[in-house]
Amino acid sequence: MRRTVSTLAATALVAGVTAAPALANPDRNRAGGNPNSPEKLVEAIDADSLWSHMEAFYDIAMANDGHRAAATPGYDASVDYVVDQLEGAGYDVELQEFEIFYTETLHQELRQVSPTERDLEHTVLTYSPSGAATAELAAPSGDPLGCTAGAYGGEDLTGKIAIVSRGVCPFADKSLAAAEVGAEAVIIYNNAAGALNGTLGSPNDGYVATVGITRDLGLDLVAQLADGPVVVDLDLEQLAEWRTTVNVLAETRTGRDDNVVMVGAHLDGVPQGPGMNDNASGSAAVLELALQSAKINKVNNKLRFAFWGAEEIGLLGSIHYVSELSQAERDDIAAYINLDMVAPLDHQNTLGVLQGGFSDGAQQLLIDQLERDNHPHGPAGNGNNSDYAPFVAAGITSTGLLSYYDSNYHTAQDDLDNVSPTSLHHSARAVASLVGTFAYDTSLINDKCSAGKSGKPHPGGC
Repeated sequence: MRRTVSTLAATALVAGVTAAPALANPDRNRAGGNPNSPEKLVEAIDADSLWSHMEAFYDIAMANDGHRAAATPGYDASVDYVVDQLEGAGYDVELQEFEIFYTETLHQELRQVSPTERDLEHTVLTYSPSGAATAELAAPSGDPLGCTAGAYGGEDLTGKIAIVSRGVCPFADKSLAAAEVGAEAVIIYNNAAGALNGTLGSPNDGYVATVGITRDLGLDLVAQLADGPVVVDLDLEQLAEWRTTVNVLAETRTGRDDNVVMVGAHLDGVPQGPGMNDNASGSAAVLELALQSAKINKVNNKLRFAFWGAEEIGLLGSIHYVSELSQAERDDIAAYINLDMVAPLDHQNTLGVLQGGFSDGAQQLLIDQLERDNHPHGPAGNGNNSDYAPFVAAGITSTGLLSYYDSNYHTAQDDLDNVSPTSLHHSARAVASLVGTFAYDTSLINDKCSAGKSGKPHPGGC
């Protein structure tokens, strides 16, 4: 369903929040010049323009409770900004609506009451229900992972709070298993360094209140249990309701409809912070690539740009998009390129090229440009943890760039001070090299260049 920009802006104003910043110069990104080769498109990616998008997303977050989470005023204002830019460049923009189960933490507290008193740093897992209890901790007697009720060895945890390790099974299974043995809530500690952030995947009435803590804190609490009871106080109040949000889609007017090259990034963030690396960075890169691609006179293959909603709560926007495609429409997508967290700090050197055998040729184009820019990179494995996953599952060739580590991930510190303009610029240039190539020739990944639908050589190139 198509909604106009003014509709979203009006919604933001009614809610008493700040809408997207207006274009400083609406004509800046209109078609002009001809970046009609991979090399020219790479050179058209301007670092200052990329950074201006980042500043716009940051300003939007700060004007809207400090974040741009899906189905919130901050996300709607981000949509407005992207649509304004795309329409200013001459695109017809589609807003694809879909429903999500929105959750927001209204109040959270986790404290150890005995044998010592202290606040316990934690994160609330997405889709966790509310819960309140002052209770003893209990670890599974059979298996510290707590993936099934059997891990508790027949123990009844009524009136207690379970504490389990991350690993092997989804967080949802751990919450359901704790509920099955009667626990009031479950605390999941990480199995690696850093905070545990995550999601239960989808709404379920069988969950108990579920929070995550660090590995060190979890192991400390479990060690205390060996010496006697450990009592904690948990108080979690969650807002949960169905809301409507959108994907933003735009495509070039020229190019083959049966050999589409897609580029996408998730536009939403998490409520914990402004989400600059995750994922204003990917959104800024896709947006600037779209604006520069609008200046190409003609492409052989249609370019389609996507800004996904609700990635942070389960890849919901990209899953919805792929699920709505017919098999013929899926077959018409030659490749999907995903950008997620593409501005890691220079000293972290954690920019990764998505691996997994999806398309060695496409991956190599990204690597070649990163190496031309002397930018450190490594392989990013297929964890099915970003918006490429539904495309891969549908048999669509995919690749992309993403950070495989960020110390500020899903925190208030994911701000403009903790992203690298250089990493952002080089990431966008790498994707421009790939897209600039595939706009004219996708023979690295398919054979549609040599034959059209009739089986004869395609007269318009590939």
